[in-house]
Amino acid sequence: MYEEFKSGKIPYIHCSCGHNFFYPRDRCPKCHGSSLEVRISSGEGTVFSFTEFGQGVYAIIEMKEGFRLYANVRGKVKIGDKVRVIPGNGRPEFEKVEDK
Repeated sequence: MYEEFKSGKIPYIHCSCGHNFFYPRDRCPKCHGSSLEVRISSGEGTVFSFTEFGQGVYAIIEMKEGFRLYANVRGKVKIGDKVRVIPGNGRPEFEKVEDK
């Protein structure tokens, strides 16, 4: 999984019940089923919540596929900002998508 993070990809788990979730588990947290498949996220999400800690911004990102994860974000953001994953050092890291 960490190798995918380095290339800017975020794997997630898709259950046959339709629920998507992040970080591997052997059972779906929604239906408790075991018909699971690893998929790769589009890398696009929205800032659900965030906190600033020193020079860093840490945010809960709601991904386009419907799951959430906690990750570093480069620069300043606010709730509702669009972000995208960027290649990093083995952890998910995001940057704000500027409005055009």
